[in-house]
Amino acid sequence: MAPLHVLVYQSQATRPMEAGDLDQLLLDARVANELAEVTGALLYGDQRFFQYLEGARADVEQIYARIARASQHHRLEILEQGRVDKRLFQRWHMGFANAPQTLVQQLSQSQWKREMPWLEDEAASSPGLARLLAFWKDEAVPTR
Repeated sequence: MAPLHVLVYQSQATRPMEAGDLDQLLLDARVANELAEVTGALLYGDQRFFQYLEGARADVEQIYARIARASQHHRLEILEQGRVDKRLFQRWHMGFANAPQTLVQQLSQSQWKREMPWLEDEAASSPGLARLLAFWKDEAVPTR
């Protein structure tokens, strides 16, 4: 089994994302990440993206290269990357700071919210996960 790699980044949306844009992004990312065996979470709020990716290094780098070419965002900033001992996510999730607008978004948000409490226990062992959860609390909690 290849060592696991993590990459955490944030970026700015190039324009406000419409419901259809977010659905397409969610579905495309879910398929690409599953095929590459990359897990993690993408959070969207206040026209910002924050993503935690984990998997084999080559697979994570392949997914990030695809992300970097996407026109929906700019000002990508890698916050952390490196080797990790274990996966913290069993799948890839997407969470929304504002209320989900479609059934696809509602289902993804529900999965993310079920996973989140388990992740809080792991935050001390992963600076990238701690940043992801801090982004969620800063963006999502005040809007509820």
